[in-house]
Amino acid sequence: MLTVEQILTQLNTDDISFLPREAIEQAILQQEAITPALLTIIDNVVKAPQSIDGTPAFTYALYLLAQFREKKAYPLIVKYFGELGLEDEALDPTGDIVTEDLKSILASVCNGDFELIKQLIEDQNVNIFVRSAALNSLVILYNNNQLSRKDLVNYIEKHIDRCLEEQDDPCFVACLVSISCAIHPEELYEKFITCFDQNLIDKQMINESDLDRWMQMDKEK
Repeated sequence: MLTVEQILTQLNTDDISFLPREAIEQAILQQEAITPALLTIIDNVVKAPQSIDGTPAFTYALYLLAQFREKKAYPLIVKYFGELGLEDEALDPTGDIVTEDLKSILASVCNGDFELIKQLIEDQNVNIFVRSAALNSLVILYNNNQLSRKDLVNYIEKHIDRCLEEQDDPCFVACLVSISCAIHPEELYEKFITCFDQNLIDKQMINESDLDRWMQMDKEK
């Protein structure tokens, strides 16, 4: 059996051709022992974001803590990704994590507390891809019966109403429409059409035809 120190050493490799499978398996088996060290890895990068380039274990720590559903990781993860910056290049240090898996990570570590996720969603100074991931985490929580459809629809509607009154990123409004399609957007359809009519939505992400296609699907399906 590997020690915690040996696990961390193997996880902190910058050899992208090598998957430290044994270290990952051992970390899962030794969840209680290794969790504090994984939290420290995240915390250190939060305090010094530039250090991520020298901390390959950061990525493994994110996924392991998500698998562990570690609630202590929740504010740390939100803080790091919330402060990335608005530029697309800000996502580079973490590769595809934001666009592919951040939604699942957030849903896994929030433990039913949606407030920090909502902070990411509602802060226009947060990277749009991070806001999108946070929005999509709500759909995951809905699909896992941790968030009711009524509450999710009400939350989306609140933001659509706000966007009709004050400008927000068209990509964000498109994301609101997209996640609504995942739960059948019948209650919000007319407001979405108004958003399209007022050119508030990035139509490269979703357009009226896409919305209508979802509307024609059976609601239960």
